[in-house]
Amino acid sequence: MFGVEDAGRWSLLDTFMQATTPAEQASRYWKVLDEEQLQRLASIYLRRWGVLFRNLLDRESKAPPWRVLLATLRKMELRGSIRGGRFISGVSGEQFAFSETVDDLRQFSKGQEKRADLTWVCIAATDPLNLINLSLPNRKLPRLGKNRVLYRNGIAVAVLESGDVHFLTEVEPDQRWLLQQLLLKRSFQPRLRSYLGNR
Repeated sequence: MFGVEDAGRWSLLDTFMQATTPAEQASRYWKVLDEEQLQRLASIYLRRWGVLFRNLLDRESKAPPWRVLLATLRKMELRGSIRGGRFISGVSGEQFAFSETVDDLRQFSKGQEKRADLTWVCIAATDPLNLINLSLPNRKLPRLGKNRVLYRNGIAVAVLESGDVHFLTEVEPDQRWLLQQLLLKRSFQPRLRSYLGNR
């Protein structure tokens, strides 16, 4: 009764003809961005992380592919707005940073040689600043809320994983108990403490 001749106008859409994967869709999206937008994005990443390299970019959920951003970073380096080189030891590949960041890193390393203070920092494994998987590629720590990392002057000393404390460096026997307490201690802000009932 109703044939194709009576159906009216119709045509196949290009979107249904080409099945695309999420990776292909993302690459199409980043091709649309112009050079100025990529430079702004690179500046945001450089301000956020200080030193930008490939493994660090993988931590950004909506980041463009490294090959796309690398071309922009190299152009910015040729213009003199950023510097490229090897700023962090133990990280492979190209690294980029602002000139001010490189100067700050040099002053920090000189200051580290002069002083040997005991600045301990304990952060959760879910914290974005937890870069143990990048700094120690052989040591993987699951990103769970109860797992923690203890740093001394920016160097990972011990981890709390599944309730067990594992030391990553040599620690004196008299300090082991103190470091375990630092990892196991749970500190909350006063308002959060009252909310949780820990007064």
